[in-house]
Amino acid sequence: SSCGPGPGYYGAPMGEKVASGEAHVARGLFAKPEAAKRNFGANVRLSAGSVKNVLVGPANKFPVEPDTTVIKTNAEQTMWIVHSRSYAEGRHMTFEIQTESCFCSGVGLASIVRNEIQIGFGCYGSRNNTDMGINDIVVGIPTPILQDVVETLEKLKDVMARAKAKKGFYVQYPDRQPVTQRQ
Repeated sequence: SSCGPGPGYYGAPMGEKVASGEAHVARGLFAKPEAAKRNFGANVRLSAGSVKNVLVGPANKFPVEPDTTVIKTNAEQTMWIVHSRSYAEGRHMTFEIQTESCFCSGVGLASIVRNEIQIGFGCYGSRNNTDMGINDIVVGIPTPILQDVVETLEKLKDVMARAKAKKGFYVQYPDRQPVTQRQ
């Protein structure tokens, strides 16, 4: 794996220089090893040896039902996905945003452990080793709630079409403005 700490969150051994924080200090990501160790220590992890395999692949070609689905979104898409969890009961969502191990621990594992949507802005490893763009956000949706999220987004599709962000589109492209009938 090109992610130093990532496999350790799934119960695999973590390299000594990564676990001590030295590797991240050497890259300039933390001021001192203790800060890196504190950061990594607060991340969601599974117990050693509890995972045999981690499969990653495109959702439309995945050979088994995944534990979680991670998608790359923009800010507005993230807002609607998160709102899907507030739609029925009006509750607020709380997120712990991880600056390191965003994909593996912050979005992949935390969504499963908490059985709730998790969001992340990427980390050094995920931004350095993927095609994640500067404005991309990642969202983890655990399988037990995925169907509810999709059904709620379907209920919200008309509201989403009228969102403020769409109005900006019509300012730039007035010829695409829908024609409304006045009564």
